[in-house]
Amino acid sequence: MKSHIPNVTIASILAEPAGQRKFAGLFSYLGTVHRWNLRILRAQDEIAAFFADKKALNGMDGIIYSGRYDKAAFKAIATLPCPVVVMENESPELERRTHNLIVIRNDAAEIAKAALKTFMEMGKYKSFAYVGDLSGQEWSKRRESAFAREVVEKTSMQANVYSSLAASPDIDRPRLADFLAGLEQPAAVLAANDMRAMDVVAAAKKAKIPVPGKLAVLGIDNDPYVCDGTSPALSSIEPDFHAEGAAAAELLDKMMRSRVPKSARHLFFGVKRVVIRESTPRLPLAESLVARAKEFIDKHATDGISPGDVAAHLGISRPLLDLRFRETQKTSVGKLITATKLSEVARKLRETRLSIAAIQETCGFKNANALKNLFKRRYNMSMRAYRARSR
Repeated sequence: MKSHIPNVTIASILAEPAGQRKFAGLFSYLGTVHRWNLRILRAQDEIAAFFADKKALNGMDGIIYSGRYDKAAFKAIATLPCPVVVMENESPELERRTHNLIVIRNDAAEIAKAALKTFMEMGKYKSFAYVGDLSGQEWSKRRESAFAREVVEKTSMQANVYSSLAASPDIDRPRLADFLAGLEQPAAVLAANDMRAMDVVAAAKKAKIPVPGKLAVLGIDNDPYVCDGTSPALSSIEPDFHAEGAAAAELLDKMMRSRVPKSARHLFFGVKRVVIRESTPRLPLAESLVARAKEFIDKHATDGISPGDVAAHLGISRPLLDLRFRETQKTSVGKLITATKLSEVARKLRETRLSIAAIQETCGFKNANALKNLFKRRYNMSMRAYRARSR
């Protein structure tokens, strides 16, 4: 008798880069492990129509929802018997659902830490500010609170907060320009997302405030269409959407396979990277060199590169590379390569089913015992224990 292949609906707005990255993460899990009968909803109107169709919903074994908030859709989700994973959304309709529900969000605290760290690495600022979204969404408020806390903890300064709820762009733009003009300069501004960062840049031009000369602007989501299409191009924080998608697929799969309903859970994912473009100041020469070295290490650490390879890529001598790292960093080139490889080992333990021997090989470690010792020293547990805890 053939085993049942589950019917799964994935609702994700694929016109947006965040949705595309989640989708890629989802298929990185599905492509190597399981088969599902998939129904893919790519646009918000298509998503809304599906969740209004009770007959279509009755045939589902599992759902991954990554669209925008829709009250009717969440009312339907709250009563569905099948397991559901909801991404980047919270709603009062879901509060009464206690089983077979997982809510996945990017971590506002990690985003705030990445933002302030980026600003502080760029230079000294006399003020910091957060510009929220126009509709006052909960995700924006969480980012606002997290950034305000981080600024107080790390700088003992108060973050300035701008909100212009439900204002039209024509009303919002001059208000935002006045807000920016009132900041003590040079100022560093974190926007709720890339679209809002674009508004900040436009308002700064209206107020005749040079970006990045007097105002550093950082967005969130790293949408290349928005970031590269803005002048100056926007620096942006990219949440780990790929990891969120992979986790959504794996967790839904586990819920569908389980004979016992699982309690509702909330999971948080951190930041993948910060992409520096023109809206934040350019780094001094030494820091620019180190930033290029870090980018190369991040891409090629698991290929077995050495500090000499990094120096050759940059076109400088090994002693000069070591000197630049001593000037700007608390670690050496070799230690950074090892730390990057260990991070990849940890990621593969969390997100894949590869054997430890295979992970060792793919992450560029030639000696199994050396890897075991290095991993335990960094994570205070064995690789097997780390994988067991992560799952």
